Amino acid sequence: MSKVDEQLTRALPDLPRKLGLAARYALDNPDRIAFDSMRTVATACDVASPTMLRLARALDYDSYDAFRSEFQQRFVNQGFGNRADALRANIGTDTNGHFSNHIAEAATLNIAQTMERLDFAAVEAFTASVRNSKRTFILGSGSMHWMAALMESTGQMAIPGLRTDHSGSATMIETIASITEQDTALVLAFAPYARETVVAAAYASEQNAQVFALTDKPSSPLVEHADHVFFAPTESPHYYPSVVSTVVMIEILLSATVAASDALERIRQTELIRNKSGAYF
Repeated sequence: MSKVDEQLTRALPDLPRKLGLAARYALDNPDRIAFDSMRTVATACDVASPTMLRLARALDYDSYDAFRSEFQQRFVNQGFGNRADALRANIGTDTNGHFSNHIAEAATLNIAQTMERLDFAAVEAFTASVRNSKRTFILGSGSMHWMAALMESTGQMAIPGLRTDHSGSATMIETIASITEQDTALVLAFAPYARETVVAAAYASEQNAQVFALTDKPSSPLVEHADHVFFAPTESPHYYPSVVSTVVMIEILLSATVAASDALERIRQTELIRNKSGAYF
């Protein structure tokens, strides 16, 4: 997370309503802050232009231009904004006109954004935390419950202690009631954010567990409860938010954890059991 993102995230809970609208827009649309005028940005987030200046000054910038330059420098360094804008433009003007192309292009953009924003130090922190923890809880509601189950089922053959909720009746808080500072929690939520997932993240943080969030935007309510955050955009022409970049992040986290651990014997043992069981052709 960049310096200005951290400033906005810390300030957000205490900002007045109009400044809060502007701050959330800045977190979710850094390319628009970088490339659009102050008036255009103000119109987009339904506030007056002076509100954008007030937001900049609330974060101790001398002017809106100084605030804006933080976003511009990020995209100068990364080239992210230009690539994102170009791909979005291609989706809108694709002469082939086949909807599947739009779906694939949006997925490609989401993965590119995920990799641009990936914090490799956070990945290393996750692998270390999982290795040193008694248990690693993977928490998600709704469609993210199935993502959590995917991570558990594919990770268990190599990583002991992975668990998610299979009770069907217990609340998420009950599932992690015994969580301690010796445990890790990976919490998954995307807009619209499931209340029980956010509450569980807050509880895990209060119990001093290591909390990692996998979410879509810097303004996500998970961010304030997490020690480290992984972002996976979900934009798509599909009627439901895309999970492609979420799966990519799950594979990255599992692969990094296995690569940093002595999991070979556990994987071999799992394969041996599967072969003997005759459950698979």
